[in-house]
Amino acid sequence: MSASDIDLAHATPEMLAMLASTPVMNPPKGVLPNFINPESTAPVQVKVLSVMLALTIIFFCNRFYVKLWLTRKVTWDDGTLLVSMIGALAYYVTCIWGSRHGLGVHQWNISIIQAMGNGLMIPTYLVTFLTPLVFLFLKISFFILYLQLFGHYTGIRVFCWIGLVVTAITYTIISVLVGVYATPSRGETWFSHQTTENMKKDLAMSVPQSVIGLVFDLIILAVPIYAVSGLHMSLKRKIGVLLIFLSGTMACVCSACNIYYRLVLNRSEDKSFHAIPVTITTLCEMDVGIIVACMPSAAYSARKHLPAARELLNTLSERFGTLKSSLFGSKHTLGTFTPSQSANGTAHLEPHVLQSTDKKYAQYYNMIDITTMNSTIASQLGEPTRVEGSEDAGQGREALALRGVGRDLEKGGKR
Repeated sequence: MSASDIDLAHATPEMLAMLASTPVMNPPKGVLPNFINPESTAPVQVKVLSVMLALTIIFFCNRFYVKLWLTRKVTWDDGTLLVSMIGALAYYVTCIWGSRHGLGVHQWNISIIQAMGNGLMIPTYLVTFLTPLVFLFLKISFFILYLQLFGHYTGIRVFCWIGLVVTAITYTIISVLVGVYATPSRGETWFSHQTTENMKKDLAMSVPQSVIGLVFDLIILAVPIYAVSGLHMSLKRKIGVLLIFLSGTMACVCSACNIYYRLVLNRSEDKSFHAIPVTITTLCEMDVGIIVACMPSAAYSARKHLPAARELLNTLSERFGTLKSSLFGSKHTLGTFTPSQSANGTAHLEPHVLQSTDKKYAQYYNMIDITTMNSTIASQLGEPTRVEGSEDAGQGREALALRGVGRDLEKGGKR
């Protein structure tokens, strides 16, 4: 009787003990099974996928902020992208779940009883089943987006409709076939299903499925390049627009790497260990696709808020500069003196009451110079120089005059 035919519910204690001490796969010569603390690539998966998911959530939330609060316009691709995001989250949770129960561990370090548990079998099934469904909604989101952006060009509009329909049909068929082949039939367990003909067909579909995904990724990348190249705008603006969509080249790179790692997985008997690179590249392709779909909203948000952010930073910088000049200027006042003679003949310094201590403005003139200059200008205009109010009021007007000159000098320096 093979291990796949064992019913754990009716197994004897001796049988369970044997299954707990027997590895799924014979180890290489000289290697002993390690069921307690085995080597695993799962921590790498958790770190990479967590970082990618965090970036994806940021771009996704910004997109819906732009759509719901700034533009107040929701389109069909928002719905399909929302489904894609939910699917990517489910895929991430599934990968973390599987990594806690043996995914990423060499199969000679996994006991038969551990392999028969739902903690390893169900995540393996969900990873297979979710992949075509997520890509179905993600890839048609791009064609819907292109219809909105470039739909006024007849050729591009027709091409996008054809691409949308072909993508939807292709991934719907793949999703149905994966569901049929990967799901255990009546009377089968998750573990016994791994050796059936249907499971072999499901594994055989994995590489062609990735190749189809790469072809669609290249088409999705080529459409905006062709559309933007025909627009009547400066080269600088064209490059700026193209950079938004050329970030999709990372999705193509992930798709190409996914093909390679699926080939390695199919040729290896150590499925649990070589599954980690496949799950990493698959979810990275999903996350990059969602980020690229959110790039136009990110560009809109940047144009909307960056000027306000710069103005806020400039205001804070000016306020900080004023506070700094006030603090250090008051200290400088104590050390600003004019030399004079004391009663015993020694020189000492007296405060210069008409010297500005505000460092925010350029101290090119003394207040005495400003007063003299004002009197000279007034006499040249034929107006008598008058002093109104008290001495404090005169000093206040002189201080205002100094600030005005300082501003003019600063503006002149900027020009």
